[in-house]
Amino acid sequence: MSAPVLEQLLGLPHLTITGHELINATTVILDIAPTLKVALCPDCGHLSADLHDYDAPRLIRDLSLWGRHCFLRLCGRRFECEHCDHPFTERLEWVDFGSSQTRRYESYVFELCRKNTPQYVSQLEDLGYDAVEGIFLRLGKKQSISGNSGASA
Repeated sequence: MSAPVLEQLLGLPHLTITGHELINATTVILDIAPTLKVALCPDCGHLSADLHDYDAPRLIRDLSLWGRHCFLRLCGRRFECEHCDHPFTERLEWVDFGSSQTRRYESYVFELCRKNTPQYVSQLEDLGYDAVEGIFLRLGKKQSISGNSGASA
């Protein structure tokens, strides 16, 4: 399968798949890289194209892919803002800053927890109990604040 088809199936904006690794029968890692040449400064809101350096690769859990746990391996980019003269790490719209899971995966875990116990979800997803409970409490709090009783994305 070609990379553009995989990128369409992955469905995350402004990314390219640069490689993959089958860890075992239950886990796959997709190497990804942003395609945009600029990033938005979180301090002042201006665009910067001044790439400063790269962070160490990190793994971000995503929805399962063809029955395998899927992780996205990403080297975060650090930019220098020409406007406010501060370095910053690029923020991506599909993952909260500093999170180890995509937003859509967190929504999936939250919905599973609404119908099952956190212990069951932890075992089902092979995800630590503390991570499951943290996702459920955080997203539940967001929903109660927004007054939304249904699923949130």
